[in-house]
Amino acid sequence: MSALEPLAAGTPGQLRVGVQGEAGSFSHAALTGMMAGDAHPCWYDSFDAALDALERGDVDKLLLPVHNTLAGVVSPSLAAIAAREVRVDGEHDMPIRLVLAALPGTRIADLTVIRSHPIALEQCSRFLKHHPHLKAQAEFDTAGAARLLAERRLETEGVVVSREAAELYELTLLSEDIQDRRDNITRFWLLSRRRLGSGTASERFDRHTHLHLERPDTIRAVRGATTIDTDSADAVAEATRELLDALLAANGLETADVVSAIFTVTPDIRSAFPALAARDAGWTRVPLLCASEMDVEGGLGKAIRVLLHARPRRDWTPVPVYLRAAANLRPDLSHEES
Repeated sequence: MSALEPLAAGTPGQLRVGVQGEAGSFSHAALTGMMAGDAHPCWYDSFDAALDALERGDVDKLLLPVHNTLAGVVSPSLAAIAAREVRVDGEHDMPIRLVLAALPGTRIADLTVIRSHPIALEQCSRFLKHHPHLKAQAEFDTAGAARLLAERRLETEGVVVSREAAELYELTLLSEDIQDRRDNITRFWLLSRRRLGSGTASERFDRHTHLHLERPDTIRAVRGATTIDTDSADAVAEATRELLDALLAANGLETADVVSAIFTVTPDIRSAFPALAARDAGWTRVPLLCASEMDVEGGLGKAIRVLLHARPRRDWTPVPVYLRAAANLRPDLSHEES
């Protein structure tokens, strides 16, 4: 099955936006929070199916999760994105509040199994440790798990879902806010098709051969950037780790593939070196260097940039990653497909 049934036909002027999941999912809530009534959701049961639909033109854009503050990078999503010619148009941070729900009349003591998306289950590890009689089993989607429970009517099973999904399928809330921390946030990317940039046919051919026909063991480089809200050591460390995780996942790289990393920070960051966060994340054998960006009037503030040099073990088309307020630093990489 490649697509789930949509709620209703879209109205004129609405963008068709694909999401992985179904009605009541966190992806659905993120789409509503980001685009409200400007988007008509189209449901897909896998990241690859959603990206296939974008490439075919069945949808105008996609909204896919890429990072969670508790579980880290959503690797299946980023790996699927990295394999396609797409661009990031924007991003949306969605607070995640998880509840345990079950059929009406059910108690926690009656349950033996709880189902949900694997990332959601990772986000409530403490709750599961305090209830060792509950066996966690993965489903393709949080809201899908709620729908299946309502259909199957299994009194010994519960689901980890949003409050909205539980109410949509008339389930009883057994416990609320069961995520490990209250600052549980998932970042979503809004994706569009990418086309080759402007230039002569010869220039486009040269670019294509440069990207696709080089020897796999050639050292290549990829850029990334992010920002912080306040200049603190914790903020620098969190943003740096998030950026490096996203770069590795988006490019299918491992730390062992990285030859070196050059970090730069804007002059308004003075609390910590990004390289220290990389070292703490296990980059102990990678040569690292930190430098200061030029202080240019009107430039992006509180920005952390990185240039990774890597020797991948396969053919590699570098995928730059720009997060947070740095998402629009390179508009030249984002030409709308005609």
